Amino acid sequence: MEGIRKYYPSSGVLANDSSRLVVEAGEIHALVGENGAGKSTLMRILYGLESPDSGTISLGGRGVRIRGPAQAGRLGIGMVQQHFTLVPDFSVAENIVLGREPRKACLFFDKKRAEEAASAILEEHGFRLSPSASVATLSIAERQELEIAKLLYREAEILILDEPTALLAEGEAEGLFASLRRLRNAGKTVILITHRVREVKEVSDAVTVMRRGRSVAAFATEDADEATIAELMMGPRRCAPAAAPTDAPAAAVNPGAASAGAAGAEVFSMRSVSLVSRRRGGRPLVDSLCLSVRSGEILGVCGMVGSGLGDLEDLVSGFARPSRGAILLEGTRYGRRRRRRLGYVPADRMGRGSCLEASVLDNLVALDRGRFFPGGLADLAGSRAFAEESMSRYAVAARAEDKVGYLSGGNVQKIVLARELAGGAPFLVFSNPTHGLDIASSEFVLRSIADARSRGAAVLLLSADLDEILALSDRVAVMYRGRIVAEIGRGPGLDRRALGRAMLGLGAEAEEAPSGQA
Repeated sequence: MEGIRKYYPSSGVLANDSSRLVVEAGEIHALVGENGAGKSTLMRILYGLESPDSGTISLGGRGVRIRGPAQAGRLGIGMVQQHFTLVPDFSVAENIVLGREPRKACLFFDKKRAEEAASAILEEHGFRLSPSASVATLSIAERQELEIAKLLYREAEILILDEPTALLAEGEAEGLFASLRRLRNAGKTVILITHRVREVKEVSDAVTVMRRGRSVAAFATEDADEATIAELMMGPRRCAPAAAPTDAPAAAVNPGAASAGAAGAEVFSMRSVSLVSRRRGGRPLVDSLCLSVRSGEILGVCGMVGSGLGDLEDLVSGFARPSRGAILLEGTRYGRRRRRRLGYVPADRMGRGSCLEASVLDNLVALDRGRFFPGGLADLAGSRAFAEESMSRYAVAARAEDKVGYLSGGNVQKIVLARELAGGAPFLVFSNPTHGLDIASSEFVLRSIADARSRGAAVLLLSADLDEILALSDRVAVMYRGRIVAEIGRGPGLDRRALGRAMLGLGAEAEEAPSGQA
């Protein structure tokens, strides 16, 4: 790809500015950069989801024009996007062949041939999926394998993966990397969009770095260390880290160096809480869970996908009601989720944390009716003043009237943070707060969380990312099959190995699966 330019007049964003990408056949090529660097747009152009304003694309030395995903598929290009395109009610085999279904009598769907074709693809590439399994029962990691298998069934030679590890736990990411190496060894070409420098060094053969829509460097992975790649990605440190709250101790964003003072009074607690799924035969998603969080401390809770971490998020945020037990905030049972008592930064920042069709200003002020809608009338001047101050403080690269849906993930997360931290709530919930964010945005988020603790808030940090758990937590609880199976205080016993074993259900603690008190 040479001289690719893409400008969005509606938002004034120049996503690609003479971008360049050269990928060799049979390699894993990492395309890296901060959020908003233009890497996803460049790949959407390669896959035919966007049209470039100018520039050229060549495959095997031959110039091509890609007018849509169907044409990209005919050229051997496939893409696994961050949001999967699977049909949950279909089987694995039905999803793999969807759109290219084998037929009998040229009319009827041939289920037997579909399962045979799916089995051949899965076995050839080492994917341990059952062709007859329902997609609704698959984990995130398994769904990702299925998305890749779909592309292989369509004979894709170039596979584009957009932030594939964003929602994977550490062990699941290792499984994905093994699959990518097998694909490379089979002669496939993989383009991996990521912001995680460790992944770049671990799995890629070559790297292209993008910054502000431009390709600023390209090299063999072995020719640069992690620090060099990170420096190229970030460029001169500008406003984002500097605009972060400055009274949070620097040690709070270094793994293993969380800075905790003496915790105060109990602010939040869960007492023998269970959440039962009627759709799963009454099996508890959360089982007799007990935990508490005090003012001035961060309790980190980690777990693999399927451990119950997402169900715990639903409970503490008020999106689900416990089947049994009690949830208390400042000594009283949960009622309606109240703005000034609970701040909530969800894992799904796009779906649950913001309204993509609304403006930045509307997203910042919509939930605090008492402040910005006194007597039911909008305080337009006060709303704009608050929005401008928040955008400046949190270094949001946008205008107040811009639609949130046009912004990068890092900017959307900053908007959610600005809104949820503005009220000084005594209890804050953060769920996977840095997933999908670049280095600078992740650092900003971590410092914001540390700053909230230093102000005396009780913080519950839910995450499958051990880096952010170790960076911030004063205590760590591990979930496995809906229960707390281990609790580890900060000290020599708190390390990646101990947490990883507990998350995988290894060790006496997980085998006994006590209900515990975190």
